Amino acid sequence: MMRERPGHPFDHETAQSADAPVNETRKLRKTGNSYGVTLSRAALDAAGFSPDHPVAVIAEPGRVIIRAAGGAYDDTVEAGREAMAQYRFALEALAR
Repeated sequence: MMRERPGHPFDHETAQSADAPVNETRKLRKTGNSYGVTLSRAALDAAGFSPDHPVAVIAEPGRVIIRAAGGAYDDTVEAGREAMAQYRFALEALAR
């Protein structure tokens, strides 16, 4: 939805709904020996993140996923890792 600002007939701003997805193009930037991507306030707000919010980074061929860290998913993954470590020898024997 475009809305005109009073006093500026040719100057418009875009009004987005709070639930509207954010679709932006960003560049990778070199930072020391690493690379980073800056995120806009709109992207952070749409994701429900705030500065210093812990995030999990998942890298797959052709994409990087950034999601909130913690929660049921991370708890389940950690429980699976602990179980595999505990039963490693039994699992290796079954795999033969």
